[in-house]
Amino acid sequence: MIPILTAQQIRDADQYTIGHEPITSINLMERASRAFVRKFSTLVPGGSRNMIFCGTGNNGGDGLVIARVLIQQAHDVSIFVVGSVERATEDFKVNFERLSVLTGIHQVANEDQIPSIPDNTVVIDGLFGSGLSRPVSGLCANVIDQINKSGAEVYAIDISSGLYPDQPLSEGAVVEATHTISFQTPKLIFFLPEMRKYVGQWHVVDIGLDEPFIQSCETDAFFTQARDIALPSRSTFDHKGSAGRLLLIAGSKGKMGAATLSARAAMRSGCGLLYIHTPCCGLNILQVNVPEAMVIEDEHTEVITEVMPADNVDVLAMGPGIGTNSLTQKALADLILHTSEPMVLDADALNILALNPELLNALPPESILTPHPGEFARLVGAWRSDFEKLEKLRWLAKTYQLNVVLKGAYSAVCSSRGYLYFNPTGNPGMATAGSGDVLTGIVAALLAQGMAPFDALRAGVYLHGQAGDEAAINVGEISLMASDLIEYLPAAFKKLHF
Repeated sequence: MIPILTAQQIRDADQYTIGHEPITSINLMERASRAFVRKFSTLVPGGSRNMIFCGTGNNGGDGLVIARVLIQQAHDVSIFVVGSVERATEDFKVNFERLSVLTGIHQVANEDQIPSIPDNTVVIDGLFGSGLSRPVSGLCANVIDQINKSGAEVYAIDISSGLYPDQPLSEGAVVEATHTISFQTPKLIFFLPEMRKYVGQWHVVDIGLDEPFIQSCETDAFFTQARDIALPSRSTFDHKGSAGRLLLIAGSKGKMGAATLSARAAMRSGCGLLYIHTPCCGLNILQVNVPEAMVIEDEHTEVITEVMPADNVDVLAMGPGIGTNSLTQKALADLILHTSEPMVLDADALNILALNPELLNALPPESILTPHPGEFARLVGAWRSDFEKLEKLRWLAKTYQLNVVLKGAYSAVCSSRGYLYFNPTGNPGMATAGSGDVLTGIVAALLAQGMAPFDALRAGVYLHGQAGDEAAINVGEISLMASDLIEYLPAAFKKLHF
């Protein structure tokens, strides 16, 4: 897993590397900038016209090195320095002199000197870096406005100018980047929906900061990698009873598709024995569509009214398609009060919790909740920024000792201790009805096979996204349906068993 560090921690890592590698700050700037160019060259075709805008701090110094390297590689580059060179950082001044030997540098000292930017130009943003301490205004704000209005492709060095790496969006001007090429570790803002127009597609390049130092930094946010996911294994003498026994409580009249998707996903995720408690109207549907499962009929024809934990199951999961009928609300409340082991709750089970918040206190510790943003808002209330949303996520998990995933791009998986793990898999094609029901089945099956609750949740979210990525390759994002996720789950599991 990759730790997500604050701006101050990254600065500390810079200084530690400078002191202990050892390497001078000017040479570290050179190394970082050359790493940027290597990545940039894979994204931008040769022959493009490039305009580089530099502030007079170290982010601008990076921009000057990038300009020099691109010129040495015979690229068409124009350089614009915004601000006073006399008040620049020392490393900036050194690189300014090195670059001025090769080419002319345009200085922008007032609004009249801001250049026009053709829409077929590639802009590299080196105005401000991660050390920004106040909103951008004045001349630099006007330059940013010109960049944003140009229609040009924009590549930000480390972070878009005007953004704070670990704080909400500022009130000042912010560069709207097409791509961000970031140094060493991803920034927290890369994972937040409200920042997408400023971050664009992000990439991380290794600039050789001291890895042991980075791993020693205290943080409560991480970016999951494939190697972090451990899956349950089978031994020679395992049988269906030892491979996980799951009771899935799902479905109501008109919503048996949710129960079907969740059940099939559970079986595809290795569940040994699957019981499905459902209203009478679902019996034939489930027997035909999930012949591997055993169906338990509720006494009610259309909704779930009563279900109790059983000695012959390992895990309970409830929610897909159950509705919020008052009888179903009572059934969930009774189930929670009679259950001591961690359970999985999704969809309408979460909406019932929102209607009956006192039930949160009664949930078995380490239970798993899988809300999408709408369900999450019903549980915790509205938020003013994505940073506040993450704080609410931590609050919910820590207060009630739960493991919670807030679904979406880079789904945020939060442990009961408040640690966040952002998920790397998945694509926009998964924004389709039934996708969450599939996730419920995957997570519940992994939990039933003996995985710890948080591990089951993090692995389930990863596999769910990986199945979506496999499906997108074969059917495309637009045509992707939730049932496709189940079809490509085997490929997702096999990819993790490399």
